[in-house]
Formats: sequence, structure tokens, C-alpha cells
Amino acid sequence: MGDLRRATVADAAELTRLRAHMVAAMGGDPSIAGWAEACQVAFARRLAEPDRFAAWLVEVDGTPVSGGVGWLEEHLPSPGCFDGRRGHVASMSTDPAHRRQGYGRQVLVALMGWFASLDVPRVDLRATQDGRRLYEELGFRELGGATMAWTASPEAVPGLGFAATPR
Repeated sequence: MGDLRRATVADAAELTRLRAHMVAAMGGDPSIAGWAEACQVAFARRLAEPDRFAAWLVEVDGTPVSGGVGWLEEHLPSPGCFDGRRGHVASMSTDPAHRRQGYGRQVLVALMGWFASLDVPRVDLRATQDGRRLYEELGFRELGGATMAWTASPEAVPGLGFAATPR
């Protein structure tokens, strides 16, 4: 196995580099100008809040080859979760040359341990086809339901002052 460690603010660039693999796997374009810089700033800002945001890296010969992040969200209580707190796992990615060697599993197990240490009753994530098997093996299941998203666009809705047409 690789060497697992919790990431620090100094790892923002490496986490961004690894996240670019995940963005591409989910159909995004990590080469868009300004994205990497904005992502690196966001990682550095969020890593400075270790009680609410955590990231782990696996290194091989001193080079990060796999990583992932998690954060704590606060939702309103529901009948199935009076606590209202949820964890969210994101940015799970492994360099292509190092995939299928258990590094992603190391990262995910560390993230789940962090959530367990906080007594978080639910953890959510979005999975690529490549990651589904690992998540299912660790107990994640597809919820389905009515999840929807709104994305800002340049076309404003009259009277609302914001755009309703997705980009």
C-alpha cells in the first residue's frame, strides 16, 4: 500500500491536480482557464478549517497519487435523521497509472473514519462508473429520488433578477 496521510494547506496544488482527473472522468473540462487557480485557492481556504473539512492523500515514493476530500454539511433534521448533519465525499481521484491498487480505498476508509469520529450519521457522494464498485463495497447505495439542481446562466428570468435557464 501507499503512504496515507492527512492533507494540509500546503497540499492544495496536488489536490487540485488530482481533482482534474475526477473532473474529466465526470465529463468536465479541467483545462478551462482559471479553474485550477480557483480550485487551489478553495482547497487552501477549506483545509484551514480542519473541524469541517478534511482531505487525505496516498503517496508512492513521496508523490501524491490518490486523494479525496470530505466535509461536514448541516441540513435541517428529517424524520430519518434528527441530527441533520451529513458528510460529503468529493474529489476522489487516483492518477491513471496508479489505479486499481487500493489507493482510493485507503483514502475513502480514512475519510469514513473521520466522519465516524464526528458521529456523522449520513455521508453522501456522487460516483463515476469507475468508482461505484468501491463505494458499494463500503455500504453506499443509490438513493434516487427527486434531486434537482439549478445553475446560473446569463439569461435572467424577468422579475426574479436571476437566470433560470441552465448553462
